[in-house]
Amino acid sequence: MPHEAHHRSVYTAALMAMAIAGTAWARPITYTESQKTAEGPYSDESTLCQTELYTTTFSGHSVEHVTYFPETEALNYHLSAHAKAVSVPLDGTGPTYTGTTRLIERGNIRNVKRGELVVVGTKLDRSVLKGSDGSKAFSFFHAHFTFNANGVKTVDFDTTRLVCSG
Repeated sequence: MPHEAHHRSVYTAALMAMAIAGTAWARPITYTESQKTAEGPYSDESTLCQTELYTTTFSGHSVEHVTYFPETEALNYHLSAHAKAVSVPLDGTGPTYTGTTRLIERGNIRNVKRGELVVVGTKLDRSVLKGSDGSKAFSFFHAHFTFNANGVKTVDFDTTRLVCSG
């Protein structure tokens, strides 16, 4: 599922911040990492609006920020990534797609009492691509989940929109 990786990244950030914290301090503990990103090439059929195999490469920038509040054991996580994408058909018969993609992940974990956590997470993923043949592809994904202090999932949805033209 697309947002399972989001759950893992929020929990990983939480554990990392709690390990860094050690003892309770009055001030929040923050961690920020900003980096250029280059991923791929990936070969698969997931190129927007196409069924043939494509090789896709991403290059851009990401910022990851974690804030941990030792006194309340609350954790806030934010990831923002922007990239240019290039998708080339493996057999050379389809259009080459170029465009941009943006990913935002946010999470909040609060320790309510005696280790009972409230967890909220959101993921937004948007891509806009233009084909060398003039075609266009737009993709939007939005997922959100909430677990209350009893560990019950009270909100869980994801929405996907794909528009292909040309």
